[in-house]
Amino acid sequence: MDFLNAFNNLQNRLFALQVVQMPKRKQFTLKDVSAHCTEADCWMVVKDVVYDLTEFMREHPGGSDIMLEYAGTDATMAFSDKPHSLDAWTILEKYIVGELIPEERMFDTKSSS
Repeated sequence: MDFLNAFNNLQNRLFALQVVQMPKRKQFTLKDVSAHCTEADCWMVVKDVVYDLTEFMREHPGGSDIMLEYAGTDATMAFSDKPHSLDAWTILEKYIVGELIPEERMFDTKSSS
């Protein structure tokens, strides 16, 4: 269990560094994200960052069905609860389209660095 906690802490720190390094992103509301909830147009939020994962759906090792379950929503808990490698976190980077507006964020990434 200690390994998992250390691994999750590392993921969180790496993620926080990525967010801090990219201060000017387009901002979206959860309502904006909810409009992208199909296999042909799939956006998700993970730790307050908005991703367009439409192109990745076919490549996802768990299949597109599991991703479609969370399309248009905040998938932070689902993504964090399943075992994802550091590579998975890195893959997410290329699909970033923006971030949630400050009023809807649940993570204070700037203070965790």
